[in-house]
Amino acid sequence: MIRHLPLLALPLLLLASAPADAARDAKEPPPAEAEAGPTPEERQAAFAAYEANFQSGQKARAADALVGLLADPVQAAFHAEAYAKLGNLLVDLDLPYGALLAYARALYADPDCLVTEGVIEKAFTLADQVGDTAVLEPVFGKNVGGRVDRPTRARMGYLAARENYRQGNLTLALSLLKLVIPESPVYPDALMLEGVILNRQDRPQDALKPLLAAGQAAQKAQRDSRFLNTIWMNLGRSYYAADNFPRAIEQYARVTRDSEFWLQAQFERAWAHFRLEDMNGAIALLHNHVSPFFESWYFPEGELLRVYALFLLCKFPEASEAIDTFKETYAPAWQTMRDAMAGMSSDKAYEFVKEYLATGNAGPLPEMVLRSYRNEARFAAAVNAASHADDEMERLRNVAANPFAAQVSRWVAGRRQDIVQVEGERILSTLQRRTEELGGMLTSAEMSKLDMLQMETRLYEMASQTGKVPDADRQVRRGERVRKGFVWWPWEGEYWQDELGYYRVNALAECPAGLRAAATGE
Repeated sequence: MIRHLPLLALPLLLLASAPADAARDAKEPPPAEAEAGPTPEERQAAFAAYEANFQSGQKARAADALVGLLADPVQAAFHAEAYAKLGNLLVDLDLPYGALLAYARALYADPDCLVTEGVIEKAFTLADQVGDTAVLEPVFGKNVGGRVDRPTRARMGYLAARENYRQGNLTLALSLLKLVIPESPVYPDALMLEGVILNRQDRPQDALKPLLAAGQAAQKAQRDSRFLNTIWMNLGRSYYAADNFPRAIEQYARVTRDSEFWLQAQFERAWAHFRLEDMNGAIALLHNHVSPFFESWYFPEGELLRVYALFLLCKFPEASEAIDTFKETYAPAWQTMRDAMAGMSSDKAYEFVKEYLATGNAGPLPEMVLRSYRNEARFAAAVNAASHADDEMERLRNVAANPFAAQVSRWVAGRRQDIVQVEGERILSTLQRRTEELGGMLTSAEMSKLDMLQMETRLYEMASQTGKVPDADRQVRRGERVRKGFVWWPWEGEYWQDELGYYRVNALAECPAGLRAAATGE
């Protein structure tokens, strides 16, 4: 098999195949003089103030000396080492966030770790401590060099892949994931990210292999149920995108009832039943969403899907009633969202969600659109990292007389603002999208009601011509059969929490001959 070489390699191959005579005739350029690095004496002079204070135990003054060195562009050759030494001092001064940011700057200045050996491992330790591994993603997204062991390289490759995925460099992200070895703790994460990337490339069939492997690796590593449920959700979506609806249903059914993803899984599973033209299955699954336990949750599309399923069964009165309920619930929420979004900034969006999680006060927004953030790991991690930054800036105020404190405080404050801005923009974008989508759904609901009126009109026209309402299509009517090991209770209008997820509906279609084809568009 002929492999395609990178384009940059082609000119080198062409030069190598040039005639020997032409190569002899070419005049060789004079060798370039290697740029001389700093001498040991220059290095000793640059770090003299730092060494004197450090040897005397004056760590704060030693940090001041390093900050002074970093401010001098003439000493740029020593900046990487100075950042690394400053990180070490900040660890000793119990300022882990500042130390992490110093190490990150050291790695930017010295990506191959020629003078900053050991910094990568230290950076990972601090990133875990303050809950901000994301700060290292841009560092490794540009370079995964350095003298490190294979497990550390694996983690670098995973963070580099995350950064390139975020930037849309999907092919490069997939290549970087090959650095993650099976022995690495992040191996299941890497496999899942590979599946997500392949899905984003519209390759759901290819995504199945890494996602299935992620499930096996996660179970072997005894990862928590949240991680496993995330894999089952992604597998369900991949099978759905590949039009394998039965297997999608199987994966959605694996999401446990105590999972924060459970209700979403039931909704997506209902779509799979809908695509299989199993309206009974879709309605049964969506029965969870209209129960009192979830009446304050945000699932407008679920209610509309239920309307469409009833419509295709020609149950026009029930569908019309469902539309009225949908409008009563979501029209006021849409108006509130539209008013609240006017002039909202990303900072405000972040603070609204943070305040809601702390106090339960949704502020100007409907609570239903904020509920999903209650158990969201990403936002919780962002709040945790921002809290670490706040604590560190408070401690830095206690040493404000030292010049290094002002510089490190600016670093930490800048990182905190980056976290708030990224999360705030994400929340703001989600709220804006939901506002626009909900407005469209309300319009669609009105149109659906018009469609039902037209269908009912046709039904009555048929009745006027024949003198009676046409009978529904003949359906096989069987008695209720209860499988072995199951208990059956008829629906009597009461909801019980332990029945959620176990509803079964046997709703016979009420479409007369000739009308069902019009309802389904056949």
